[in-house]
Amino acid sequence: MPHLFIVGYENDAERKRVEYLLDKWSNRARISKVRGISFIIDSSDVEGFAEELLSKLDPPTEGKVRVYRVEPEDIGSRVSPTRREIEYLTREEPVVVQKLLKYVLSKFGAYYVSSEGNVSRYRAYTKKGRMEVEVLVEERDNGTAVVIAIEGYGTAVEDMARKLERELSLLL
Repeated sequence: MPHLFIVGYENDAERKRVEYLLDKWSNRARISKVRGISFIIDSSDVEGFAEELLSKLDPPTEGKVRVYRVEPEDIGSRVSPTRREIEYLTREEPVVVQKLLKYVLSKFGAYYVSSEGNVSRYRAYTKKGRMEVEVLVEERDNGTAVVIAIEGYGTAVEDMARKLERELSLLL
């Protein structure tokens, strides 16, 4: 059964990521991009609308209009993000650890978004997907605690977690 996806995007980079995904999936699924104008109409008189629409098009009109019955589908309840946490305890000072983490995250394509207290938020876009990264650096009696929470979809989270674990195990 075909599914109609309507994807709103904010910028050209986001559009290009969707285009890349469509190219990637083109050998696994039949994908056809909608040409022309697309819209959803909710009316009890769809036939009346279709008749008037066809009267506005230049002949021949055959094949110019395709109509599909659409039902909203909540994929959010079936597809949920993956979350992975990495924890470290080190004897380094919190200021040193924060600088190190900022460097390592930027090395893997993450950029700073915001901070609140001891928690810094980053965002990363990789070929495997987009992720949100939260970093907590907190001084404790036995050293500096670091908790990194990575959240996203697909294999991007595990891939980023492996890279961070490999890099940070050498440094912390």
